[in-house]
Amino acid sequence: MKVTFITHSSYFVELDHCCLLFDYYQGDVPQVDKPLYVFASHSHGDHFSPAIFQLAQEEKKVHYLLSDDISPRQVPEDLRGQTTFVAPRSFYEVDGLKVATLRSTDMGVAFLLQCEGQCLYHAGDLNCWVWDGAPRFQNDQMVQAYKEELELLRGKKIHVAFVPLDPRQEADFDLGMKYFFEAAGADYVFPMHMWGDYSVVPLFKSTPTYREYASHVMDVSQPGQTFTL
Repeated sequence: MKVTFITHSSYFVELDHCCLLFDYYQGDVPQVDKPLYVFASHSHGDHFSPAIFQLAQEEKKVHYLLSDDISPRQVPEDLRGQTTFVAPRSFYEVDGLKVATLRSTDMGVAFLLQCEGQCLYHAGDLNCWVWDGAPRFQNDQMVQAYKEELELLRGKKIHVAFVPLDPRQEADFDLGMKYFFEAAGADYVFPMHMWGDYSVVPLFKSTPTYREYASHVMDVSQPGQTFTL
């Protein structure tokens, strides 16, 4: 498996027989002559762009799995037969690719998928969105909602995960990643949603209480990085 960091929350995964593209909105997509499955977790502009439909113009097999908060009108008419709209807490199967969805704590879905014997998780904007200055009850509700959703992952053997590590949350930047590891964890965890501030990766990994997680967190530091797992 080869994983390429495109930018922000967008990753490209090359497997033996197909490729997966998550939450693309800008950047360079590797050119690989294999069937491509394109995922968009929700409609926010930093997770979805109609530019993804240009990928189907290259005469390769492309299928789109889009959160159902994305308007069908955004999909070109000739590609609607290659598009599956997904709802939270639902299950889909496309060409043997098995996809379960979780409910985001912001908008749309997170993806848990089985493909070629591997289990992958892409959180989208499912994160513990705790903010300094927000009302205490609001932050407490967020923590509860996030932990409850992650219970759906408990007991799953996840090989590769893509999880937010957002520096805008300041002292609470680590909560989403922390609770993910406590609930499920993964062999390889790729931080995302970092808004170009990659300093949060070594900061998380060097935190003494996260020592047991550090070896699983990949050293993402710039767009275009490729990791062979």
